[in-house]
Amino acid sequence: MLDILGQRFIEDTRYKNNISSMRMLDAALLESPAITSIAIVNPQGKMLFATHGLDVSRFPNLIEQEESRESFLAVMQSQNMMFGRTYFFKPFNDWIVPIRKAIRDSEGNVKLVITAALRLQDSFGFIVRNADKNDRYNTLIIRDNDQYIQYASNGTADNYEVYRSSFSAERLQSIEKSLSQHYAHSKDELKRTGHIVSFPYTGDESVEYLASLKYDDTYKLWFLSTTKMDIVSTAFANLVKIYLSIFVAVEVMLYALVRVIFNADKKRNEDLLYQATHDQLTGMPNRSYLQTNIYNWIHDVTQPFSLLYIDLDRFKSINDSFGHQCGDQLLLDLARRLQSVQPKDSIIIRHGGDEFVVLTPSVDTDEVMALSRKVIETICKPYRVNNLKLHIGASIGIAQYPIHGESFDILLRSADIAMYESKKIKNSIHLFEDKMEEGYLQNVKIEQALRSAISDDELFMVYQPQVTPEGDFYGVEALLRWQSATLGFVPPDRFISVAETSGQMPAIGNFITQQTLKDVKEVQSTLNRSFHTSINISVRQLMEVGFAERFIQSIQTNNLDNASITLEITESLFIEDIDHIVPLLQEFKDHGLEISMDDFGTGYSSLSVLRRLPIDELKIDKSFIDVMFVDESSQKMVQNIIMIGKNLEMDIVAEGVETQEQVNILKAFGCDRIQGYHFAKPMRKEALVQYIEEHDIVS
Repeated sequence: MLDILGQRFIEDTRYKNNISSMRMLDAALLESPAITSIAIVNPQGKMLFATHGLDVSRFPNLIEQEESRESFLAVMQSQNMMFGRTYFFKPFNDWIVPIRKAIRDSEGNVKLVITAALRLQDSFGFIVRNADKNDRYNTLIIRDNDQYIQYASNGTADNYEVYRSSFSAERLQSIEKSLSQHYAHSKDELKRTGHIVSFPYTGDESVEYLASLKYDDTYKLWFLSTTKMDIVSTAFANLVKIYLSIFVAVEVMLYALVRVIFNADKKRNEDLLYQATHDQLTGMPNRSYLQTNIYNWIHDVTQPFSLLYIDLDRFKSINDSFGHQCGDQLLLDLARRLQSVQPKDSIIIRHGGDEFVVLTPSVDTDEVMALSRKVIETICKPYRVNNLKLHIGASIGIAQYPIHGESFDILLRSADIAMYESKKIKNSIHLFEDKMEEGYLQNVKIEQALRSAISDDELFMVYQPQVTPEGDFYGVEALLRWQSATLGFVPPDRFISVAETSGQMPAIGNFITQQTLKDVKEVQSTLNRSFHTSINISVRQLMEVGFAERFIQSIQTNNLDNASITLEITESLFIEDIDHIVPLLQEFKDHGLEISMDDFGTGYSSLSVLRRLPIDELKIDKSFIDVMFVDESSQKMVQNIIMIGKNLEMDIVAEGVETQEQVNILKAFGCDRIQGYHFAKPMRKEALVQYIEEHDIVS
């Protein structure tokens, strides 16, 4: 602003009489309240003009005035704006800080000096007060060339001595000495670097001060701020108290926060541990819990205890037939039942999908067997789920520590072996015996070998003819056989149960149906005639979603007559849930297939149940045929079965017939068809063709 204003005066000396120009300048001054006035001074120190219409004739000559002479002459030699000495300007009745700039023509000659008067308290004073709101420091701004004080924060309007004389030489030496002692710096080095330094020094009357010093090279000014050490100490102590209070508060908050986080983390870890060691469905301890806490039962000074291994019977068929939601609801009900009969100091664990483990301190055989019977009785009670009445059973194996295993793995394996013995007859209990292990290991070998039996072409179908009592050929029953490369010939009664318990029956059942339909088609095409074929269907197959559609499609693919196919279902299947079984069987009946009840007489079917089932044929189990001539009750049973079947308009087939005497009595009772070694053994399809051709039987 000084440059612009000065140049305008050089260009036009009438600028000061231009009303518009003065208004603009006055407006600029209003935006800078620290500036009292701006004046034009000729090189001889005489004021020519001042803003606000001030009468400059009353103003002193700046060269003649002692307070301004040296700084005015200095600015005449400088290209930069410079501060003048602070002094009391009587025309303004105020302490001012002059700033001056020499305005030169194009040849570098000084034409005039433009100066601005800054109010001391509104310029330097404002800056210092803003930085030191609590007035704790004594701040001095000192001119470098003459050591006059430009500003003193403790100065007043009457304090002429502060600005009339230069800075005390003694104080200056004391400051330089302290500076040298603490920093090994000189004033010249500090001027060169422009660093701020702080150091203690002893002032008047041996008072200890803390001083901060900085040099401003632009305006050649020293900035010195001092405060008494006791003020610093008090401020430091107060600051320490504040920070200590903040620290304590933060620590308390952090402790509270950490405590909250710790508790939350602890709760989360407990929840995660609970989730990891408890079954999500039933809330019971799970296998992980058992593995983690078994040391509470097995250790150096432990007491003997019993382990009950419980496996549910027929649960998988319910899960497959009615869905997992239904199965889950049943398990929830079952878990509540088990917990209601849980003995004191015992623990019940859900070990797998339908497997449970009970640990009880009792080793008395009678007590443990009584507990097992109570568990089975509790489990076998009917379940009501989604308006369905469902039945399941349980097989239990018992092992005792330490006589049946000194480690948990061995003990659990022993109980598992005993449980498999129970599975053979269902709803039963077995205490582990050493001889059971041999059968268990054999089952393990069978299970492993069976897994590759289909892919290795070890499974094959044989067909046993069914004939009339007169010997006329009627049809065949398809039977599965297994010739293992490692185990040799394995009878069906040895591997079928293993296939069911190991989950391999669906794949094997699919092989039976597909291979049978293929073989029967080949035999019928070779002989150019049709005959009836009975195919055994497992529980799992019948319960599979879409099994009926796939089976009917396979019959059509092989171009066979639906009416020539009979599905054989074991009697035990019908008491699973008759309300669910009847619609499944009816679907096959609607497609023209016949339904046969296999092993009739060995189950628990009542006449009322039998009347509801869409059955075309009853098969009398071989166990009754074998003892007909030595057990009168068995003979009457056979006669009654035939009579019942006839009354219900069903065909009757007798299995396992091996003598002519058996044929004769069955014929006398009215049996429709006979199957057994007396007429033919099960045979491969090639032998079946030869059998039919040799007997020259016409359908």
